[in-house]
Amino acid sequence: MYIDFSGLFHQSSKDRSGKGSVRIPLDQTLWPPEWKVIEYKEYPRLPKAQLPHAAPAGGFFDTVTKRRSSRDFTGRPVVPAELSAVLKYSCGILRTEKNVEHRAQPSGGGRFPIELYPLVFYGNETIPSGVYHYAVKEHALDSLWQRPFEKKDIADMFTYPWAQDATCALVLSAVFERNQMKYGERGYRQILIEAGTIVENIYLACAELRMKCCAIDGVQEPAIEKLLDIDGYAESVLCTVLIG
Repeated sequence: MYIDFSGLFHQSSKDRSGKGSVRIPLDQTLWPPEWKVIEYKEYPRLPKAQLPHAAPAGGFFDTVTKRRSSRDFTGRPVVPAELSAVLKYSCGILRTEKNVEHRAQPSGGGRFPIELYPLVFYGNETIPSGVYHYAVKEHALDSLWQRPFEKKDIADMFTYPWAQDATCALVLSAVFERNQMKYGERGYRQILIEAGTIVENIYLACAELRMKCCAIDGVQEPAIEKLLDIDGYAESVLCTVLIG
């Protein structure tokens, strides 16, 4: 009998408590000492080949250097040009060669199972507050529904208070069958790798635009899936990045 272990893992690792099953205290003095130690694997008895100093200047290297997680959001309204750039250069179509569209992220077998949904908490006349889907093919936003977000609404989805001051949340979901019809259970790894690549692209785009962003793991996936009107099985939330 075939058992879909990747599906079992994904469902069992969701936070269904409504309280945040993994709560990290904001006060770092409450953290155990081992949380504050960075581990390095070392081979002290082996010879080393010393690398030259890596200090290329400008462009991509400066952007990587500026990349960081920032949680001190200010609740400023969305800037359409900024959101457009972040979406385009994180998972949008960047070029077409020989009738093949090339996106910002690599995808196992070119299956592209990741969907991205901006939840705009602080909107404006151009992009009102509401729930959107990034239409990659047209580089546009599908307006699923427009609605205001109170701080309580945001707190019902995200554990940490600083999420309530983000401009918007970029929610990444996976349509598992797109990839796993070809690669089976191993495709689950590829899906996670692709999502991670998109998240890093979001970080780099925000660094270049001097925006703040932070991936957040204190997420109530069932609440967000209900908001997005996805079933949580065939398509399910993977991760979220807050920007502002």
